[in-house]
Amino acid sequence: MDAGRAMSDESIFREVDEAIRQDQLKVLLRKYGLLVLGGAVAIVAGVGGYKFWNYWTAQQASDAGGRFVGAVTLLRDGKNAEAIEVFKSLADEGPSGYRRLARFRLAAVYAKDGKIAEAINIYDKLAADSGLDKIQQGFAVIQAATLRLDDAPFDEMNKRLKALAVTGNPWRHSARELLGLSAYRAGNRAVAERYFNVMLGDQQTPANMRRRAEMMLSLLVQSTGAPAPAGN
Repeated sequence: MDAGRAMSDESIFREVDEAIRQDQLKVLLRKYGLLVLGGAVAIVAGVGGYKFWNYWTAQQASDAGGRFVGAVTLLRDGKNAEAIEVFKSLADEGPSGYRRLARFRLAAVYAKDGKIAEAINIYDKLAADSGLDKIQQGFAVIQAATLRLDDAPFDEMNKRLKALAVTGNPWRHSARELLGLSAYRAGNRAVAERYFNVMLGDQQTPANMRRRAEMMLSLLVQSTGAPAPAGN
């Protein structure tokens, strides 16, 4: 076989091979074409849906933000009842972030209006909300405990606050002060002194809290004439 014939045969084989490949492709397209097309549409729809979801959530957040600011303005204007209705609506139906923010604000309004039980109920639920971070949960615990200070027995306050009073917790200063005050109210002088002394021993205790701790220790000493022994 001469070279020209060999090259011709190779060309034919390549053409036949290419034709077979094309036929196979046609078969694949006939068999899977709708699935391929459907997959492409699904991808496009997925991208479009994702973009729409982002737009929708952003729009919802924007609307909720406007309503939240409007409610704050109502509060500033003394229209508490109207503000409460907006906060309630956001707390029930708003985007997750604004739901929680509205609940915090609603609890604060209730507390200011003297609706202590309602405020504590909201704060307790926020404290147990796993969707909040530890700082936000701790804030809710502190707020509820502050509202309970005048009425709650020390055991209840200790249960609420003990976990926050440990070294390193960002809410330890408030927790220690509340526990000291609660112990003082309960007549548990040793525990009260211990917490106030711990506050003074913590270099990061805020200056205003440090002054109050010093004042309480001075009051305790004046009432009995001598520091109490360390206690639990």
